[in-house]
Amino acid sequence: MPGIRTGIPGRFGRFGQRLVQAALCAACMVAAVPALAAPAVAAAPVVQATAESDIYAIEPQPLTAVQCAQCHPRQFGDLKQGGGKHRFACQDCHEVFHAYNPLRNNYAQLMPKCSGCHDAPHGPAATDCLTCHSNPHTPRQVIASDQLGKRCGECHAPQAAEIKEFPSAHGELGCQACHHDRHGYKPQCFECHQPHFPEQPVAACTTCHPVHKPLKTVFTATDNPATCAACHGDVFNKWRSSKAKHSQLNCTSCHKEHGQIPNCRDCHTPPHDEKLLQMFPKCLACHLDVHNMPVKNKAK
Repeated sequence: MPGIRTGIPGRFGRFGQRLVQAALCAACMVAAVPALAAPAVAAAPVVQATAESDIYAIEPQPLTAVQCAQCHPRQFGDLKQGGGKHRFACQDCHEVFHAYNPLRNNYAQLMPKCSGCHDAPHGPAATDCLTCHSNPHTPRQVIASDQLGKRCGECHAPQAAEIKEFPSAHGELGCQACHHDRHGYKPQCFECHQPHFPEQPVAACTTCHPVHKPLKTVFTATDNPATCAACHGDVFNKWRSSKAKHSQLNCTSCHKEHGQIPNCRDCHTPPHDEKLLQMFPKCLACHLDVHNMPVKNKAK
């Protein structure tokens, strides 16, 4: 603007002069055109500093779990999803917090001790709680570690005794080989073993094979005969195609235990007179094959 002196010292140069001139132009235009002026804003009342307005005048209240979660969302989420009986106020365990000092190295001192609430629930031999309960915010989610596998017998004595008393390939494995992933996990037999027949349900496995003594096979009258066919296929096919009355029975009706060869007289009272039985003391001398005995052809 001609005729206006800015008073800008020469060391700011022409750029400084033009900047101030632009500001003066804007001031005049706003004054000349009221519509360009900023709307009036009421001045904020002046608040005198009193005890009531002092931020330190209010007594602090204990933090809630949600407030703790604002800085500790992972721990809050763990408790929410799997905290079990540990889902209570954070301060019930963390009586002292926000007091860690790296110069003092006092982290372990500040962390709550399990013994503050729990009185050795697993006995005096298992007091290092965090070996199994590695996350106190999810206490029931116990990983199947090697350390845990060595101590299973302390709580599961009957199962440990069975494994020892009845040797099998299962006894050559650590407990965590089957009960992997977490404590309390019960595996499906088909994770390691193939079924005896394609349609075999998993539940049928343990009706014959107790898991901690699998070679101590137990049969029931309702076991599916197709189970036997996995190892005894020739005998099974012969028995199934037979027209004799034995084909109407289940395998376990005669074979009460695995590997047992029954005596015919366990079921059959002597069908012949004593003289004939003395001449032919072995039933199969005439009846040939118990799984496919010869039958009489009915006269037409």
